[in-house]
Amino acid sequence: MQPNALTLRLLVLATFWSVLVLVVAGIALTAAYRRTAEADFASRLEFSLLTLVAAASFDEAAELAEPPELADPVYGVVMSGWYWQITRLDEARVIARAPSLAGETLTMPDLATSPLNPQFRRFAIIDAPRGEQVSAIEQRIVIGEEEVEFAFLLTGSRAELLAGIQQFRGQIVFYLGLFGFGLVAITMAMVAWVMRPLRRIRAALSRVVSGEAGELQGDFPSEIAPLVGEINALIAANRRTVERARTLAGNLAHALKTPISVLRNESANKRSPLAKTVCEQTATMERQVSFHLDRARMAAQSRVIGVATPVRPSLDSLARAMQRIHAERQISLNVTCPDNLQFRGEKQDLDEILGNLIDNAHKWAAGRVDVTVLPRAGTPMLRLAVDDDGKGLSSDERDNALERGRRFDEATPGTGLGLSIVDELVTLYGGELALEESPLGGLRVAVSLPRIVAEGGLQTY
Repeated sequence: MQPNALTLRLLVLATFWSVLVLVVAGIALTAAYRRTAEADFASRLEFSLLTLVAAASFDEAAELAEPPELADPVYGVVMSGWYWQITRLDEARVIARAPSLAGETLTMPDLATSPLNPQFRRFAIIDAPRGEQVSAIEQRIVIGEEEVEFAFLLTGSRAELLAGIQQFRGQIVFYLGLFGFGLVAITMAMVAWVMRPLRRIRAALSRVVSGEAGELQGDFPSEIAPLVGEINALIAANRRTVERARTLAGNLAHALKTPISVLRNESANKRSPLAKTVCEQTATMERQVSFHLDRARMAAQSRVIGVATPVRPSLDSLARAMQRIHAERQISLNVTCPDNLQFRGEKQDLDEILGNLIDNAHKWAAGRVDVTVLPRAGTPMLRLAVDDDGKGLSSDERDNALERGRRFDEATPGTGLGLSIVDELVTLYGGELALEESPLGGLRVAVSLPRIVAEGGLQTY
């Protein structure tokens, strides 16, 4: 998936917001649970403290008649974190303590640090005898006529509280993570479902480009249907433009052909310098008109959408023609091409490219011509190579060979326009033409052209 793909953008955005919302929800739920757990823990301590106060019995001298007992067994487990003690404040003496304290003493902070509330009660987190922290609640009570003040102190283990909070946090992480994974999976499915019409448009465009269809076809969502309509209108306009260009080129050719022919015929029967000049200039005019009309036609055709031409049938037809044209020279022609390889362009342009190159190769070959057309892996291009075993061209000659009308051997029939015409066509189709030294010893003409690939076997004859 490419970094700038719409699917990737949607997935990243949906995943980011899902993770953000779930993290915030997890923190909020854990905080709410912690507050609730702390409140429940404080309520339990207050209830136990009230039970302790109610269980303590004092005589008239404000002496403890008998040590109180709490029903909760945790106060009997040594160093459990659940403790209680009763202190006579005027003597700073502990008069009773829970069995779990094992003779140790609990100490509350100074009143300046942890003052009493209006109910003569205060809360604090203190260190227990073995070093762990416990939640403590202290109640001040005045007893007897002498108003002796006692402090009832009771603690609870925070380890249990924190363990419960940690367990809840682990469950929240697990379930929210599971929910987040499911949310991302559903988002991916939704994105894939929403992007299906765009993939269908892409497939429909591929069929148009390959020539299988003339326009985008199918049912599309109402949001995309106008786009499909505009693309179909663009395809139709492109074809109308091409047809107009062909018509205008044909009309211009017919309009100029007759006057030029008349001038040429009239001057051909005269022997004056003027007639000679007219003959030369009319020949130049014919070449220029032909050149520019061909170029206009090629430019129009190279931009046609939805045109595909099988390469193999054109090669087969040209091979048979070349065998007949150059029969007296007995040239061996070897052609290699996949059966279903398709050129993305007009058939007549492909025939002109192949015909010029193969004909030139036959003119210069000593006895063998090889034509190879193969797809270029990883690119939407095909590579055409035409090799001959002739004398070839030097490096300087190859650099100048594409000049229009350039000929290196006047004894060989031709106008010198073939390679330049091929170069014009190849350039208009966005390809490249290169002249190289052939493995056969002569010249290799290598051409790249746009293609449409279809699966097929490779045959050689």
